Amino acid sequence: MKLKPLFKWTGGKNKMKAKYGDTFFPDSKYDTFIDCFYGAGAVSHWILEKKPDTKFIINDHNSEMVKLYKTLRDYPDEFIDASLKLQEGHLSINTIEDRKAFYNYHKLRHCQEYENLTDIEEAAALYYMLRVNFNGWWKIYNYSNGRYATPPGTMTEKKPFMDVQNLKNTSKFFKEQCTILSGDFENVRPYVTDTSYVYFDPPYRDSTTNYTDDGFNENDQIRLCNFFKECTQKGALSALSNKEIGDGFFETHLGEYNLHKMEVKYSAGRGDTINKVQEILVTNFKNIPNTLF
Repeated sequence: MKLKPLFKWTGGKNKMKAKYGDTFFPDSKYDTFIDCFYGAGAVSHWILEKKPDTKFIINDHNSEMVKLYKTLRDYPDEFIDASLKLQEGHLSINTIEDRKAFYNYHKLRHCQEYENLTDIEEAAALYYMLRVNFNGWWKIYNYSNGRYATPPGTMTEKKPFMDVQNLKNTSKFFKEQCTILSGDFENVRPYVTDTSYVYFDPPYRDSTTNYTDDGFNENDQIRLCNFFKECTQKGALSALSNKEIGDGFFETHLGEYNLHKMEVKYSAGRGDTINKVQEILVTNFKNIPNTLF
């Protein structure tokens, strides 16, 4: 089964698939993949495609997104119906400004009147907004009660933008192969064994965009490095992605492991500016060539 991310996600790893290549996939066997910062799920989807019998532990600190995952898992038909009604409403509006007003109405309900929404209404509205928001960002503002409040995107959609079959497949994946957790990455500790592969994709160290109300600071980055070591001591395969900003952080905290650095291009703003950054992939296993890609 091949899955696609449910929505746009800033920092999503789809563009890194070819860059990582063999480096990301250990030659050693594992039966469980632990995705500590699941996000839109791109990396778990790579594993599912290549090792379809794998069990998954997926965790995210963003409780709103996790609630969306669980609602899709438990009530797929109702979730899809509610989402399609929002898509229909969006496409029936002819002007960009009116579409923005439609989007902002649901955004304000989501961040200020959420206690009056059912779980399905809340999850479907969030899914709709994540499909058409600005650049896949997750923004929180003072008025939003710590909840999603990203501005609308271009609002120029002409065709349906929700993939019903992918929603059904993702629901089945969540139900049949996943244990879904919500909270700090250390929540996965009870699941880490010598037959698991643990992956960490935290917010970049220099990120200024929070997707939770309490952020992810430098102390959390150091704590994550220590947990990487703990997973290694338990015999788990482990990999960590981040941005290399040239201050020696990873040499200091994870220098005994394999540090793979690579140049990546990212679009900025509305896509008319290209920024070059250096990403780092840390692994506790050797880069043994294989034929997965």
